[in-house]
Amino acid sequence: MKHGKKWIIWGLLLSLLLFSAPGALGEAEADSEKEALPVTFSEKEEWAVNSDGTINFDSFVRYPVFVTEDEALAPAIERVNQAIEEKAHISAYLQLLSTVSPGGAGLRMDYETGLSFSVRLEPSFHVELHDWYVSLLFSAEGKMLSGRPSQVYYPMTFNLRTGEEIAFDQLFSDPAGAKAYMESTLEEDIEPTLSTYLENNQLFPVPYDRFFLDSWGHVVIVYENSQLSFLSGTSGAVSFRYSELSDWLDQSSDGVIAHFPYWSQTQRTEEESLQTLWNTLKQGYLVACGDAEVRLGAALPPILDRLHATTDSGYYPGGIYYEVENPYFRGALLISGESGESVNGLQTSQWDLGGIQTGKTLLSDAEKYLNAEPAARVSLDETAAESYRVCAGAASVYLLEDQNGKPLTFTLYADENGVVQYVKLSYK
Repeated sequence: MKHGKKWIIWGLLLSLLLFSAPGALGEAEADSEKEALPVTFSEKEEWAVNSDGTINFDSFVRYPVFVTEDEALAPAIERVNQAIEEKAHISAYLQLLSTVSPGGAGLRMDYETGLSFSVRLEPSFHVELHDWYVSLLFSAEGKMLSGRPSQVYYPMTFNLRTGEEIAFDQLFSDPAGAKAYMESTLEEDIEPTLSTYLENNQLFPVPYDRFFLDSWGHVVIVYENSQLSFLSGTSGAVSFRYSELSDWLDQSSDGVIAHFPYWSQTQRTEEESLQTLWNTLKQGYLVACGDAEVRLGAALPPILDRLHATTDSGYYPGGIYYEVENPYFRGALLISGESGESVNGLQTSQWDLGGIQTGKTLLSDAEKYLNAEPAARVSLDETAAESYRVCAGAASVYLLEDQNGKPLTFTLYADENGVVQYVKLSYK
């Protein structure tokens, strides 16, 4: 969530639901049609106060409080609120907030949610929940409870009906298989990318008890800052798409994952999914997450300031590529022209939208699914593949226009076995 004055977060929540991510509008409409639970949540927010009595809007503590009028549910909801207070150290951060002074590191404690809900403006402004499961990720940045200024995460996931916290193994029908895959990915794909300049650079042991389920189809593992932190000082985190873990997830209607918003997108008809895919691309999006700013044409410098570039920029044919620390952009490149002013292209090896999944879908099947003839089919040797940061093999290029009529190219890159491994969206 972005920082701002009171109630701005609700406007952001609504805007994210309606405008930012693939299929978001459909999800908001679907949620509004579901029966609301007898549980809502409100937001508490406090700011630092300067010595002259003025409010310092740059330093704040923001957290949710769940509410119910159902007497039978009240004990469970109270357990959830108490767990939030304890695990996120709310009282301690509120006390720390009172010590913030202008010109110092400040303190910004915010949170994001993975839940199914709708915003109601009438008769009063409130948030209605539509499922019994909620995942929360708190982030505190700046002045810390102990030690030098830094950033830390506090993740937690609850069953609101019982008030119990969900354990990682409950997400899976085969927890051991899921962990083996995740650890293999960490060792082979992620560990080699970590900078040797990191002070805290230990991916293992994996803190499986520190996970977050976002609304866009990711299981996110977040680390203690003392175990893994990036060059920016942000605590380390890594995300795995639901589709990556589908062989081990509990996909039954009683499974935890089935209660999170993204899962309903996987149940759409092929026609609905294909329409969502094309609409998403025309809006300039590629990476499926709640970041409304990372789209074609967006100004690049503020994105890099916020998401934190992992390394120096690299050459990309006709421009420059950047990688960022944010876990939702694992395997993704942000591509600009030589000036580095705006996002001219987006490329990722972690894509799952409609009937196409990187690492799983054959290029021939993807072409059939898209139901459109490619504008071009090309072959890439090792040299060309290295230049474009993709695999050697074949590529299919599609032409389309964005919402303003500006021409775009959508490219699928397959390896020598014909499996789609990368996708790219760029200005023509």
